[in-house]
Amino acid sequence: MKLGMSLYTFGADFHAGKIDIYDALKTCAKIGCDGVEIIGEQHIPGWPNPSLDELKRIRETVSSLGMEIFCFSCYFGKNIRSDRPQTEAEMIQNAKKMISVASILGAKIMRPAYNANPVEVLIDYVNSVLPTLEEYGVIWGVELHAPHPPAYYLKALEAVNSPWFRLVPDFSCWQGPNAPGQIQTNELSTFEPLLKYTVHCHGKAHMFNENGEEPNTPYKELLGMLKDYGFEGSVVGEYEGWLMNYAPSEVPARTLFSLLEKHGR
Repeated sequence: MKLGMSLYTFGADFHAGKIDIYDALKTCAKIGCDGVEIIGEQHIPGWPNPSLDELKRIRETVSSLGMEIFCFSCYFGKNIRSDRPQTEAEMIQNAKKMISVASILGAKIMRPAYNANPVEVLIDYVNSVLPTLEEYGVIWGVELHAPHPPAYYLKALEAVNSPWFRLVPDFSCWQGPNAPGQIQTNELSTFEPLLKYTVHCHGKAHMFNENGEEPNTPYKELLGMLKDYGFEGSVVGEYEGWLMNYAPSEVPARTLFSLLEKHGR
């Protein structure tokens, strides 16, 4: 499997104005990442209307550093406009725009954060843009995350039944009950039926003990299941500890990437 870092990990320094996307990318290359995940709203200059030149510069920078963009993340929903909810046609058009952005960046996976309820809403939305996903060669990676249980995502994946709609599990779904903000935990056995749909993973972390392990997240078991399955996709570290206290971003990024390497190589 390929290992890397979500630039979300660098949130403290981004919010403090201490770094930009290019600084974060250089740090990821320095610590040995195979690739990265980029979030449009948080990292791309000029968002929501970045220039073509900026998108190409990001893609070329990542390539020059010997990495790849595993995943382009963005946010979908009806409440993007300030004056009224988006129409269904506008949401579909926005999805197609994000698919094209992912393609320009060279990302093979697009992870739209979209909390649809009931699941049939998600199924209809994905089906409406399947031809565009296939045209651009981009996979819609739905993120397995609270508040929905694994069964919700299995229902959507089976209903759409397409190689262009796959899964991005977030390890927080299998964290222990003492994890910060934990509102849902699942048995490790629920990961197994998801493996055949999984293309990319978020290795969630909030803290580290003296051995460099994340005490609330079963990294050894989850990465072990991926290895045993023969997973050839990507896993990125996603450090959220900066939401609780500030720390220079490179420090937890190095610790988290070492943890991924320890259990994932």
